[in-house]
Amino acid sequence: MNGYRNIDDSLIAEVYRIIEDAWGELQRSLYVQLRTGHFSTRLPDLSLEEAQRRGAFGEQLLVRLSRLPEQQLPHELAISLRLVRFRASTWANEGKWYWHVIDPLGTGCFGVFLPTAYCGGWFLNTVRSRLATFAFTQLGDADRYLGLIADYARLIDQFTARTSGQAQRGIYMPKVQVLQARGLLSAYRRSAEGAITVASDRYDLPSYEGFAAELKQRVRNQIEPAFDRAIVLLSDEYMRSAPDEVGMHQYSGGSDLYADLVKLHTTMDLTPEEVHARGLQRMERIEQSMRQIEADLGFENDTVRFRESLANDPKWRATDEEAITAVFTRYIERLKPRLGEIFFALPESSYSVAPLSEALRGSMTFGFYDPPIRERKEGIYYFNPKNLTKKPLYDLGTLTYHELMPGHHMHFSSQLEDRSLHPFRMNSFVNSYVEGWAEYAATLAGEIGMYEQPVEQYGRLTMDAFLTSRLVVDTGMNAIGWSLEAAREYMRIHSGMSEAEISTETIRYSCDIPGQALAYKLGDTEILSMRQRMSDGLGKHFNLKEFHASVLKPGALPLTDLAWHIDLETERLKKQFGLTSSN
Repeated sequence: MNGYRNIDDSLIAEVYRIIEDAWGELQRSLYVQLRTGHFSTRLPDLSLEEAQRRGAFGEQLLVRLSRLPEQQLPHELAISLRLVRFRASTWANEGKWYWHVIDPLGTGCFGVFLPTAYCGGWFLNTVRSRLATFAFTQLGDADRYLGLIADYARLIDQFTARTSGQAQRGIYMPKVQVLQARGLLSAYRRSAEGAITVASDRYDLPSYEGFAAELKQRVRNQIEPAFDRAIVLLSDEYMRSAPDEVGMHQYSGGSDLYADLVKLHTTMDLTPEEVHARGLQRMERIEQSMRQIEADLGFENDTVRFRESLANDPKWRATDEEAITAVFTRYIERLKPRLGEIFFALPESSYSVAPLSEALRGSMTFGFYDPPIRERKEGIYYFNPKNLTKKPLYDLGTLTYHELMPGHHMHFSSQLEDRSLHPFRMNSFVNSYVEGWAEYAATLAGEIGMYEQPVEQYGRLTMDAFLTSRLVVDTGMNAIGWSLEAAREYMRIHSGMSEAEISTETIRYSCDIPGQALAYKLGDTEILSMRQRMSDGLGKHFNLKEFHASVLKPGALPLTDLAWHIDLETERLKKQFGLTSSN
């Protein structure tokens, strides 16, 4: 049956059943559905009952996994089971965590409040992508689409119901987030009709005029009233109960849950206090390098004047979306001739940049990368022109290499295009791996000379300092008791970001998706450490392309499991080259 010698067929059968069951659950995620093109007839359910169902499923899966002798399994199956265990452990908590945090997209990125940019906002953007890719090819599709519109209204009402339920339990958005949430919901309400409307060239069915009229009525009678109910909940009465303070520590049980989120997002056994200390130590090292570049360029002991000179230099500015796109394109083209030096193979799918939707421009700092989907064989980085036109762009190279190649686009595309992987692994999303690889890639770009000018090298250090500041302020606000202003002051001093960026970022960490931002610098540090171990083990036989293949081939994994895999790969290669421990 299985082709594996000396392994009981019933064991292999149970392994495959577990992987298939986990894949079945993962397919409920709208994020995964959009990647695969295999959609449910309904939009996701954000209710407590659904979270409890998923929690019970995760617990059952963990029991089944505990009965398996993983050490007897072939390496690829063992990798899959380790990934299932990670995902099942996350699912098992969803019912318990529901009133504190929720994962609407099913990626493992939990948000505290749904009416926020990176939690509900990103989710609603994905819902819109689902509606935009709906195909009208057979009778009944019109009714199915109208059913999704009713489901969209139900989702917004679930936003309201959960926000109200949180308030009943003393979990109110901080005042600063209430203001952003009102703006976010209002923006989505204003743009609802345009996002849901179906152009006639998409509609390959009869009676388009009747369908379009019915669709407009549903927007008026269902979607807009649902948004109105959500906005009304966040009225002045809600605001009076909202705290001035930020961070999870202020809610009952919030400190313990945040400690769990730190472990989830880093996939390492670290406490918030340990992460905080690492951030402070790392920042000292980064700033030493920054001061050296400032001195080399004639601004010794004068960081303020150096940054003012960059801010006023038109060489590093862009005034509109087209000019910003041109800067991204310059960095993309600079790297392309060098990619063959660091990878055995490149993704088939293309990549580009585009402006972020209007609804998200007030709440997102830079933007986000959207991997290829079945209907669009291209990865797109959606940038925020509202912020990027207000700042010097000497750090746009590092952002390009993080978001596109050799960062997110390289990882997501190679994972989605590898048909040898089980779909459960093809569609895996592990935050520490995803962001750790992207930051490793931005570091790698510097190692091969992509930051050609000292100012671009400074830009890389600025981004490094910004992401490192997250280790300090995320833990500071959520665990240690920092105020919002204390966190913002730390970022003003150390991050190099503009006031607008600092404003949105600190709200993201404290009110939106706490702990998620810890993955970037801790993740890339771990991957660099794995590279060093492989290099030390193989000596002159070390091959950078081989290391990258070893990291990318299994798809996204928890970092502890990736390290296990890389160490086994190192041992395999040592045997291949006839190396012993004494060599």
